[in-house]
Amino acid sequence: MALGILARRLAVTVTLAAAVAGPTVADAVVIDPWVHDHSDAGVPPRPSGYSGLVQTFGQPCSDRANNSRSWWPSQSARNVAGYVYYHPYIARDVGYNIRNHVAHDHNDGSVDYLVGGYNCRTIRGSTDWSVHAFGAAIDTNSARNPLGQSFWNGKGADGYDYGRYLPNVWRGAYPGHGFFWGINWDSRPDPMHFQYVTDY
Repeated sequence: MALGILARRLAVTVTLAAAVAGPTVADAVVIDPWVHDHSDAGVPPRPSGYSGLVQTFGQPCSDRANNSRSWWPSQSARNVAGYVYYHPYIARDVGYNIRNHVAHDHNDGSVDYLVGGYNCRTIRGSTDWSVHAFGAAIDTNSARNPLGQSFWNGKGADGYDYGRYLPNVWRGAYPGHGFFWGINWDSRPDPMHFQYVTDY
């Protein structure tokens, strides 16, 4: 009889643990233990120029360009989470290093809408392919940091000003996370934009 009660209690405990753990796994948020992966798998070599972009990521708008994803807070609207899609070449860096960095710091509130990755399109006002078409760029906090703005608005979805916390995570301290920040373009700064290629 005692064994039957113990078995039922164990079954309930396992069921409750699975119910609690389920959303955490689905949301791909790992808090502890977690460490950066700065190996070549975690932060692979960043290409340079259009030819390097194609050699590394393939042709624009390919099936692989949006073949990886991670779950981000305030992805489609303020406090509405969703998936961001990108190329597998940067999957471990974006989905593990960067996303888990924000989660580990308990700074999900620093993320504000829109967070977007893959998009089969050309550069605005141009016939050249956007880096988004390769799945090699992520925009974040887009509503507060539009194209042409020369500064970073660090206010998150929770209304708190995080300063340059998010850009610093995307770029990363040495040895870094490898993303180039669009605010550094001289002709037309793009503070929302982080891309995994230089000289393009």
